[in-house]
Amino acid sequence: MNPSSSRRKGSSDETAPMSDSGSSAAGTSKTHRPILLSAVDVARADGDAGFVDLSSPIVPPLHSFAIEASHPVIQSWPLIRARILTILDQSRIMWSLLGVLRRRQILKQEDDDTTVVLVVQKGNNIEIVERVEEGIYQACCSTGNPDLFVEVLVGGVIRFGETEYEAKAFGGSSISPTEVDYSVGTLGGYIRLMGPNGSRVLAVSCHHVIMPAPLNTPSEYTKAVAPGLGHHIHVSQPGVMARKEDISAKRKVLLLDEGSVKELREEVEYKPWKARNLEVAENSFRISGNELKKALDFDHHFGTVFATSGYKISTTLRCALDWALVDVQYTRQGENKVPKLERAPPGYQVLSEGDVVVGVAQLSMDDYVVKAGYSSGTTYGWFSHIKHDCNLPGNSSLTSEYVIVGHKGRPFALRGDSGAFVLNRQGDVAGLLIAGHEELGTAYVTPMTEVIRDIQEVTGHQVTLP
Repeated sequence: MNPSSSRRKGSSDETAPMSDSGSSAAGTSKTHRPILLSAVDVARADGDAGFVDLSSPIVPPLHSFAIEASHPVIQSWPLIRARILTILDQSRIMWSLLGVLRRRQILKQEDDDTTVVLVVQKGNNIEIVERVEEGIYQACCSTGNPDLFVEVLVGGVIRFGETEYEAKAFGGSSISPTEVDYSVGTLGGYIRLMGPNGSRVLAVSCHHVIMPAPLNTPSEYTKAVAPGLGHHIHVSQPGVMARKEDISAKRKVLLLDEGSVKELREEVEYKPWKARNLEVAENSFRISGNELKKALDFDHHFGTVFATSGYKISTTLRCALDWALVDVQYTRQGENKVPKLERAPPGYQVLSEGDVVVGVAQLSMDDYVVKAGYSSGTTYGWFSHIKHDCNLPGNSSLTSEYVIVGHKGRPFALRGDSGAFVLNRQGDVAGLLIAGHEELGTAYVTPMTEVIRDIQEVTGHQVTLP
């Protein structure tokens, strides 16, 4: 299939209906909806055909690209927008976002892919939503823009880096010492330490996350914490800094919502047609208040330090060892799970979101990998075949580090992602993310087999995954 012709209107056999998962599935006559390519055609268009699973039934998702300054839709959008807002107001459906983007599955623009995007909330009547969708397309046509696609998604607008307040903590969430509000890292996941008198489940992150060094006394924080001697060091999840920033952001949202309600209550006295807007604003104000209360009331105590590696270097691989184990409160222990696989590129379809991770794998430099970090969320990448020599803070000499670069040149990790588990395409833990270079977009990973070997040597106990 020619990618440039695959998005032409009228190919009703390839259009896709609205769904909770995103945008589409085959078998509808809504020819104004984006037309989706198969995984094979997307891979061919992007030059990745050698890495795609030909038998995979998964349709690659649409990606968003910016509307450029010279795009003619910029002139037409004010009128289109006004008509769509009228349709939405009359329909009384609950919606979260309206906008215009270029939406396509492939990286290179092959044809016009300009799309009006509407995000509606769950719980709407599907027939009314479909009438709204048709109305939006008619609004495009009536303003001289019949070539615009219309995409309706179900969900809500989320704040990136949003702090989750759940009793059971999972990999990818923030973590920090309770007494530290200037640094935050990532909870990687959990291991089980097998002793002669039983076992215990411990959370894993990095030593420099759990023992961050103040600028005035860095050398005091490079040393290891021996097993069982760190119970005076309390650990929070969410991390203290992350929680403070989140609460501050929630307070700002609440104040904005409160201001909107006050303004609309004054307006509705002489503009009764604003009653619907006031109803929406009051609901948003209630939700904001509940979210702030949940954050303020949440008990963020997670556990205490069991042991850390300190800053040291592997005698076998010459890579940095930088791990920490946290003795977690039983009620807060989560599971090792495959993270949310948002916009997974070809090659990752063997992973299933939410599957329990039960294995540890030898790190292979031919692996595609995925990680969930507090700062950057779920990202994808692969190993570079030349390791980097690094002068890492706290180490006395050069280390030789495994390098991950992000998919399509995107950063694999950001500041705050240290401690994340790195999974291979089979969903096994392959490494522990310990450092990175933000300008290069590279991340440095210690093989998980080497981390476990060192934990076993330090503690004298065998290590498995729970």
